[in-house]
Amino acid sequence: MPTDLLFPLRKLHGNLYENRQAKIAANTLSKRIRGVDAGTVFLVMTPEHGNLGDHAIAESEIALLQEVGAAYFEITEKQLALLAKFGKLCAINGHPILVHGGGYLGTLWPKADQLLQKLIISNLQSSILCFPNTVFYDDSFQAKQQLTAAVKVYNSHNRLKICAREKLSFDFLTQVYQNVELIPDVALFLNQCKAGTVRKGCILCLRSDVEKTRTAEDEKYLVDKATALFGENVWYSDMNLNRPVPPDQRHRILEQKYAEFRSAELVITDRLHGMIFAAITGTPCVVINSKSPKVKGCYQWIAHLDYIQFAEHVQQVEILYRAIPCGTHLYNNQAIAPYRHRLKELILNTIR
Repeated sequence: MPTDLLFPLRKLHGNLYENRQAKIAANTLSKRIRGVDAGTVFLVMTPEHGNLGDHAIAESEIALLQEVGAAYFEITEKQLALLAKFGKLCAINGHPILVHGGGYLGTLWPKADQLLQKLIISNLQSSILCFPNTVFYDDSFQAKQQLTAAVKVYNSHNRLKICAREKLSFDFLTQVYQNVELIPDVALFLNQCKAGTVRKGCILCLRSDVEKTRTAEDEKYLVDKATALFGENVWYSDMNLNRPVPPDQRHRILEQKYAEFRSAELVITDRLHGMIFAAITGTPCVVINSKSPKVKGCYQWIAHLDYIQFAEHVQQVEILYRAIPCGTHLYNNQAIAPYRHRLKELILNTIR
């Protein structure tokens, strides 16, 4: 087979072209940012990737901003990374900043964690509120170094508040940074129950990324158990689509996923937002513990819901499913209503 001698040159040309286009996009976005009104708040690090849990969080965050009457400018994580690449994160400096929540603090998703640190360093004149997040550091020496560096960054900003979405993260963060508040994952503030829902079959909503902890044997057990309970009416559903989801498609695609959950008699999941989507749609669910503390920690907010059952291991799935009462289930989030009110106060304090 002949060697393509020009391939390295073409590749270099393509990289240079892509870099020029990225720089133009960063400059254009920077100019737009500098042209916004003084009272505008920036909601940053929102998703364009296919993780629908992150999109549900973003939709709930935007609903909170609309309720408090805040004018906002959304900058996605992809756009924020572009600003960081070309040294333009400081374009936001002086404006109030709200950082999208999730589960990316620490070593599980280091690129997102590092991007947040760059944002904090570049915007020391801004009030910054980090929406509820989970923190996770492994036990390696490198992780300890990363934590030391992160703490130094957080403590360098005197108008930064971080919200933790479960007790374990809250306890951890308060040991290293004092301006921390405990608030549930904001997707739990949504309610997607609908009357007249017809349910049939079982959804398997299981992780396939770095947070996956189940074995091949565990998965076979789950498939066999679901098939024994529901016959052929068992299907896989993923909270992470294999394609980008732009913000203007967010609501439509979330509605499709909510409708899918409402069509099921049972959801078996090891994903946090598989559990949360089941909760907010009134769908019976057995959630299996996973690597990050976020699943078990966030379950505590909805442990009163008898149609959501928590399993430490896969062998508990059937007995927990049979413990779920029959009938229609409606999502009741009144227990966390005070936290929702408090988060709106924090938003207003950040904007002022």
